[in-house]
Amino acid sequence: VYARQAKDLRQMMTPDGNGQLPLHRAIQNNVRLGAIKLLVKGNPSAIRNVDANNFAFPLHVACQHHDSTTVLQYLIGLDIRTLGTVDYDNNTVLHYACRGAKHDTIALLLEKYEAVSVSKRNAQNKLPIDILFESSDVLDRDSVEYTDSVFRLLKAYPETIMNCSMNMIQPADTYANQNGKKRKFGNEE
Repeated sequence: VYARQAKDLRQMMTPDGNGQLPLHRAIQNNVRLGAIKLLVKGNPSAIRNVDANNFAFPLHVACQHHDSTTVLQYLIGLDIRTLGTVDYDNNTVLHYACRGAKHDTIALLLEKYEAVSVSKRNAQNKLPIDILFESSDVLDRDSVEYTDSVFRLLKAYPETIMNCSMNMIQPADTYANQNGKKRKFGNEE
């Protein structure tokens, strides 16, 4: 299917109803590296094209949706400059990896490529770690993988701890009881 599609330049250059090129769609659907290589061969400029909705590059889509870090390394190898790109909302590739809770991708971006975007805030003033904390794709917040991702992000940008949003910090003189009600220390209401 992808070999045939890659030969049709018109189809390769035409966004679908969601504004995505075939390469974006294939990456979002987690297709294998071989199929992605065929699509890139059919439209080499697609790696630098954004989708019409959020201006995400294929690398952004891969960081959020694809399970294979080999695909990410392939896309980065085609154009390393895409590591520094942002979408319309100022989200970096690391924001996307955190949104998708792709722990292997987070590790790859921080360790191998030393993603400098760890301290970059998006249009909502959120760091990548904030996106990970809010992600609905996190299946187990007690898992080793999640903890490792949080640790890597904190290690890469320790100032995060100082910049935590105030809604995460309770006043020092209160605690939550088992029913979730806040009490002052020493009060037994």
